[in-house]
Amino acid sequence: MTGFRQATCGVGQRLMLSVCCVFVMSGGMVRSQDPVNSGGGEQAAVTFAKMGSDQVRSELLGWLASTGQDGELLGKVTQVWADNSAIAQLSGEELLDLVVQSFAEVDASVKRLVTATYGAGPLVPLVYDGIRGADFFQTQVQLFSARWLVQHRYYDDALRILKSLDPDAAVDPASLLFYRAICEAELLQRSDALDSLSLLLNNTLDVPARFRVVAEMMQQDLVGRSEDGLNQVERLMNDVERRLDLGKSDEGTQKQEDAVIAAIDKLLEDMEKQNQQQQGGGNSSGSQQNQAQGTQGADQSQIKGGPAEGIADRKNLKEEGKWGMLDKQAEAKARELIRRKLPANFLDQIGRFSKKLAEQKQ
Repeated sequence: MTGFRQATCGVGQRLMLSVCCVFVMSGGMVRSQDPVNSGGGEQAAVTFAKMGSDQVRSELLGWLASTGQDGELLGKVTQVWADNSAIAQLSGEELLDLVVQSFAEVDASVKRLVTATYGAGPLVPLVYDGIRGADFFQTQVQLFSARWLVQHRYYDDALRILKSLDPDAAVDPASLLFYRAICEAELLQRSDALDSLSLLLNNTLDVPARFRVVAEMMQQDLVGRSEDGLNQVERLMNDVERRLDLGKSDEGTQKQEDAVIAAIDKLLEDMEKQNQQQQGGGNSSGSQQNQAQGTQGADQSQIKGGPAEGIADRKNLKEEGKWGMLDKQAEAKARELIRRKLPANFLDQIGRFSKKLAEQKQ
């Protein structure tokens, strides 16, 4: 069983360090976990577990028999599954790897897929026709592919696959739920991510210790996460940069670009209102004058050229680089507000983000 790769996750350097530490301290062993009663309801009644070795063997041998391959090749594959005690000791991840490796012995397309996962990709999706359309085959190969996609930050592609899979049909449901939660968290789908984490932590057996530690950290972060403000702007910018790094400039990327600009626009507007409140007081005429000036400043902080509040002028943004969503006067005002109100590195973050957008056009 040497050569099997342990799953990693892309949820940040801090989480990665924790995974490594826990895995080393646990000696790489997988602990079975008892389901925790989450207080009733449909979710609490569900329990997922690693598929039993006898069931896996039966499903696999049935599929192999349908391939029509010669007896010598099939005998070579089935020999790997002859040691019941060794198979029973495998973790869910190792069991999934062995199943897919067995498919690869008799299916050239799976073999190419497995070989591609040893490098940087890209993965060529399989066509699930004929015997490849069997539920057992399709579920395991798609889960294997999705795991690689998550590890290489293709969260959108991975999530489309993982949402289509039934944990009950997966050899390793813990991996399915864990990687699905990562995708949802990275794509800012907070509620869905919390649901997946709850199923993993409360209703799944055989969860690896490193999965559990990372999942609990993610859950804690998501519960306390605000979906607006500076942190949300930073998360949106990071998501757009990730997409551009992967060469994606599709509709999903453009939607996130618009969300970033709208979030920055709202942030500036909120900061301007806060400024007005802090400078308030004095006689009524002074207050009215401040309000008039504040209204003008708020107008300037909004995106210039957009058809509505928070909508980007994408042409200016791409061609001008810098802060193409603001004219020079509004940009200067925004910079001053950010310099006074926000962390020192935020201006640099916006600058890097805007540069990425400008490079996208080239």
